[in-house]
Amino acid sequence: MDAITVTAAASAVTGAAVTVATAWLRARCQRQQAREESRRDHLHHLPPGSRVVDLGEHGMMIEVGGAAARAKNARDAAR
Repeated sequence: MDAITVTAAASAVTGAAVTVATAWLRARCQRQQAREESRRDHLHHLPPGSRVVDLGEHGMMIEVGGAAARAKNARDAAR
């Protein structure tokens, strides 16, 4: 094989690798943006007194406002 053939093959392989890496990175970023948007939406609709623990890549743990929080909110509303 001559140098031109080797250079062309190396360029083709490098171009393909860059294309695959770019597509993977773009998909990862879009997935992360969608996850953050979903988390913001969930947090927006939680009742008062709820607690949220963000577990990063493993999701979220949500504790919806318990009976004590509901009772406190009812007392506050009655005032």
